[in-house]
Parts: sequence; structure tokens; C-alpha cells
Amino acid sequence: MNVITGDSQTGKTALLGIIDYCFLASNHNLPHDVINDNTAWYGLRVCINDKELVVARRSPSGNSVSSDYCFSSVGELPQIPQPNIAEDDLRHIIEAEFGIDQRTVVSYGGRALRAGSKVSFRFFFLFNTISDEIILSTKTFFDKQSDERYREALPRIFDLAMGVDDIENIAAREKREQLRKELERAERRAESTVTRRGEFDREARQIAAQAAMFGLMKEAPNEITPERLRDVLIEASSPKTPKGLDRYSETSVKLYAVNRRLRKLQQFTQEYNAYKEALGKTDDSLRPLAVILERSSELVKSDVFDPLISGLKVDLKNIKEAIAPKRPVDGEITSLVKDLERSKQSLERELESLPVEPKSFESMRDLYLFLGEARGKLATYIESETLVSVAIDRPDVSDLQKKIDAIQVREIEDERDAVVQLINEVALELVKEVSSSLENYANWQAIFNYREKRIQLRKPKSTLIENVGSSSNHMFLHLIQFLALHEVAINRGSSFVPSFLVIDQPSRPYYGSQNGTDPARNRHSDEAKIMSAFKLLDNFISRMNSDYQMDFQMIVFEHVPKSMLVGFKNFHLVEEFHGGNALIPQQWLAG
Repeated sequence: MNVITGDSQTGKTALLGIIDYCFLASNHNLPHDVINDNTAWYGLRVCINDKELVVARRSPSGNSVSSDYCFSSVGELPQIPQPNIAEDDLRHIIEAEFGIDQRTVVSYGGRALRAGSKVSFRFFFLFNTISDEIILSTKTFFDKQSDERYREALPRIFDLAMGVDDIENIAAREKREQLRKELERAERRAESTVTRRGEFDREARQIAAQAAMFGLMKEAPNEITPERLRDVLIEASSPKTPKGLDRYSETSVKLYAVNRRLRKLQQFTQEYNAYKEALGKTDDSLRPLAVILERSSELVKSDVFDPLISGLKVDLKNIKEAIAPKRPVDGEITSLVKDLERSKQSLERELESLPVEPKSFESMRDLYLFLGEARGKLATYIESETLVSVAIDRPDVSDLQKKIDAIQVREIEDERDAVVQLINEVALELVKEVSSSLENYANWQAIFNYREKRIQLRKPKSTLIENVGSSSNHMFLHLIQFLALHEVAINRGSSFVPSFLVIDQPSRPYYGSQNGTDPARNRHSDEAKIMSAFKLLDNFISRMNSDYQMDFQMIVFEHVPKSMLVGFKNFHLVEEFHGGNALIPQQWLAG
């Protein structure tokens, strides 16, 4: 735990902006006065995956960030950096170290983030900073939430960061979603082609009916296709008496006969069902017979008992057979009705293409206009029909469904619930560590609100979520949340969240940053709470080393005197910014 402590206005907070700037920030908040005006390059040496890397970036010019980077894959920082790598190439290198590739995409879109776009490694740095702007916040627990991109990114990357989801599962889910969209398009195409084919058929029948009506063909064919109708019109004759009318009468008679048979069958079915219903009621009335037979040994029997009972048993058996659920006659009637319904539909379609009354053209000009218009329409239909047939014959829908069914996607809802429970468990242990500093809330339960992405306190054996007061309590809640999230990320083997945490002045609730007041002079309780926070951080690093065999680094900017940093196992005082010593030392400015 590297601590830089000292006076205000010495550049401690600027270090947080420098880290962000070197990691490819598209804008910056580095102060120009003193710091930018006296800095040519900013650089970081980082250790990741047992590699030491150096990333340096030229100082921004005004409000514009620089595109000049100096990179070393062996951790060497030159005395005078020179640009040697493009930003996109550097981004690919860093993303590879974090395990981010083209499959790591945004699962659902928003106003600033597009669904399916690649996840930036910078989004995961939301878990690595607790700035002075949020350390005391009652609602916001992550930095950069005023930036719409980062505000939308947080809920979209959270499951990845906590090991709830993984790249393979995201890729499978993305592939399945793409196939589902293709399937929907294919189904819409198939539905559209069926609709268009129906329109073609109706139009062809109307043309055939007109042709027969005007006597251009002897009769409309039984099966009408645009090709056949076109050929008929090409060879069309002009008989004086159209024969299509005879077909209309014949078809009407056939349709009347079919409808009559259907009505007879429906009437028979109704009467047959009524007959079975009556038998069923008789069956109900004979059911006491079964009770009589069961207790016949207890009855006093007369001479007519046995003949009577035998007759009733025979009647009951016959009734049960008669009202059986399915009889051969049921199946025969159903089959016959279906055949007649099909015949009825066929005859009705045929009538649509037959003329009702004979007509004639007023002039040859009208005849040729009709023939030209009909042939033009049919030529268009024939061309479209070819495309429709190709579309219908394509096995898109079935093939796509098979591909969708073959993709194995792990549903993460149960996993997410388990991880939230793990966050709660870890956070509760951290609450116990600082229980004396939480005072009234020492025995309350730590609950992670997944929707709002923040730790809350719940009263024991109650559903009451407390609106925690005191900036001191909020500071502890921020520390507890970030430590819990980092431990869970390490526990789950997440490769996306770097194992470091930058904290800007956790002692801020106890005295203002605008002066150099020594917190040791404040009430003992305030000093004890600051020490409790430091102890919480120190224990966390020890636990990561011992329980998980993981290195973990903290960078803490403070105002406390170095006397308060003594006695901790993992603390390292990097620098004291007092008496002219600062991020940009006074002697640099004097020179």
C-alpha cells in the first residue's frame, strides 16, 4: 500500500488523472498551471501477467490530448521518450493482456453504447479508483458516472468483471442472437412469399374468369398457373358462345351437393351425440347396481332377485359399450367430413375463375388491350414466381433452427444470484472488521444492491434498508464495497479487473482538505476511525497475499502525518509533500 501524504495543492490528486491519461484517455483533467506547463511526458511502469510494461504519453496541448506514445514491453523507461507506437496498436496490446478480444462485446445497447460493439478495457478501471468526488457520496459508488458512456458501461460489464459471465458464453449468446434475427428474417420472407403466391393465384383466377367470360377460352382450366394461362391466351380463340358458363353451372351443382352432404353429416353427428348423452344419463341411473352387487351378501333376496340383477348387468354392459369414447363410426364420419371440406374449398376456388354471365368486347381494340394487359401481368407473375419458388424452397428456417438448438449458452441468472450472495458475505466480514467505527450500524447486514450497484445496510431480521447518515459511514461503505468487489473478482478468477486500487483521501470525512490540520489533534474517535480504515486496507492486502496468493497494490493519497502510518504490515510511505516538496518540486519552478 503506497501512500503519498502531504499538504493540499501539491499534486497528489493529479496522479489519478495521470494514470487515466496514460491509459489512452480521450480527454484529460490535468491542471495546466504548474503541472502540465512543466511536464513533457507522463509515464507508468506496470506489472501485468508477470510482465513489466512501460506506457508513456506526451503531455497534452491545452485541452487536446496527445496521440504520441512511447511503449516498452520490457519495462524500460528511456531518459527522453520518443513516439514509437500508434494508439490502436497499444490498445490491442493492453486488451490482449486483459483477455479482451473481438468476442468481448456489449450485450445490449444504449444511447452512447451500441449493442455488439467491443468492450473497452478502460471500462473495467471503474473498479480501480475511488476519487475524492465519490468517497463521501451517498448514491454514487463509481467514478465517471457523469459520462454517459461509462454510466451505460457499468451494468453491461459488471457480470464479466465479477466472473458471472465469460467471453465464450458471450460469444455463444451473441451468435445465437444473430441466428435468431436471421431466423426471424427468414420466417418473414417465407410468410411474405406465401402471401405473394396467394395474390398471384387470385389475380390469375380473375384473369382466367375474364378470359372465359369474353369467350377467349372454352373454359377456365381446373388448375390455374400464370404459365399455363399465358399459353392459353396466346392461342386464345373467339367462339361465339363461351363454354365457361357451362362449367360454372356444373361446378355450382357439385358444390351444392357437397354442402348438402356436409349438412346431413353434421345433423347425424348432433343426433348421435345426443343419443350417447342420453345413454350416459341412463348409465348414471344404473350405478347404484354396483353397490347392490358389492353388498349382495347382506341383502334379503327374493326369487326374482337373480334374474332382475342379471338383466340389469347386461343392460349396463351394453350402455357402457355404446358410450365408449371412440367408436369406428366416429372416425369414419370425421374422415368423411374432412374429405368433403377439401372438396368444398377446391370447388369454391374453381368458381372464382369461372364467368357468371357472358360478355363481349365492344371492339377489337378492347380485345387487344385486354390481351396485352393480361399477358404483361402474367409475364411479371411468372418472373416473380420463379424468385418466390427459390425463396420457399430454401431450407433457411429449418437449418437456422438446428444451428440455434446446437449452440450451448449458459444461463447466468442463478450464477449472478450466487455471486451477489458472495459479495454480501465478503462485505459482511468487512463490516465486522470496522464495526466499532460504524457505531449504530455495527450489527447491520451488508447488502449489495445489484440494480443500483452499491452496498447498503439492512437492519437485522428486517427488510428495512437504512438511509445511512454521516460522511464517515459513507466513506466506510465505499471502502467495503470496493474491497468486496475486488475479492470476489479474484475469487472468481476474473481477468478483466486489475488488482490495484487508487483511493484519494479516505480520511476526508474527518477534516477539510483545504488546510493542513493534523487529525491527531482532533477527537480520539476521529483518529481511531482513520486508523480503523487503514487497518481495513492493510488486512485486505495481507488476505489477498495469504488466502489467494495474489499481489495487490493500493495507491492512497492522504493528508495525515506519517506518524499515523506506523505499525501496518503492508504500508509504504512513498513521499511526503511538505515544505516545497510536491509532484512538481519547488526547485524545478525556481530553476
